[in-house]
Amino acid sequence: MNASPEPEPDASVTEDVPLGASCATHDSDASFVCTRCGNFGCGECIFSAIEGREVCVGCASKGLGKPIPWERRKEVGTIKAFWETSKLCLKSPALFFRTPTTHENVFAAVAHGTIAVTIGLFLSYVVAGLLMMAAGGTIAVVGDQSLGPMGAIFGTYGCVTLGLSPFIALMAGPMNALMGQVFAAACAHGVLVLAKKSKGGFEETLRVCSYANAPYLFTFIPLLGSFTWFWVVGIEVIGLRETHRCGTDWAALAAVGYRVAFTVMIVLGYAVMVLGMFALVPPR
Repeated sequence: MNASPEPEPDASVTEDVPLGASCATHDSDASFVCTRCGNFGCGECIFSAIEGREVCVGCASKGLGKPIPWERRKEVGTIKAFWETSKLCLKSPALFFRTPTTHENVFAAVAHGTIAVTIGLFLSYVVAGLLMMAAGGTIAVVGDQSLGPMGAIFGTYGCVTLGLSPFIALMAGPMNALMGQVFAAACAHGVLVLAKKSKGGFEETLRVCSYANAPYLFTFIPLLGSFTWFWVVGIEVIGLRETHRCGTDWAALAAVGYRVAFTVMIVLGYAVMVLGMFALVPPR
């Protein structure tokens, strides 16, 4: 008598789920293990179905409760999704980064950070050009004839800056943004890995450093725009803390430590160069 064929394994069940395991919430067989809380879950209670990084709805509810708008661009619309994502990252970074991603790769996050930097750079040149044009016009109207050439120079330079702003932004923005995000993520992730505080991979760190670029949208604001860098670093600290589930102290060290180290190295380099120049001056 032929033996009955064995049933094929359910493709939706991950290898980490033992045979006969039940969902912790529903009366059904488990199909995944939440990588955050460790509970068994079924298809009804899965939030992020990325293989090897599954997250249940219960853990996702501690964040925004649903995927971030940038991951729902087809549903929300690209422009609205970009702006809503930026606002959430700026206003509620802790909830933002507690929300698990539903994308298998980090390309969308990198694109968001790159667009934010490029738009911020473009607006900065536009505002700078308008301010120079206004200064030139003011000098020409209020000042005497001797200041006329100065007003003309300001006005001309402002017109050139305004006209070239799209080209400058497109040429410098994307490349600077990409290099900055990757470099920041590499340094921050290296600190967390060396300290054994990393609870995720490099992609998770790059996602944090990419979305943290949202404040650069406001670099065009005169004077106040100079402080957006501190806003970016603050969001990075919160994002690293929430994503890797480490303490704020280690997250701050990962986000700020390498920046301080490079600043000290640059200052020391200039100091050595200046001292070397003085040493080369022959004594009188």
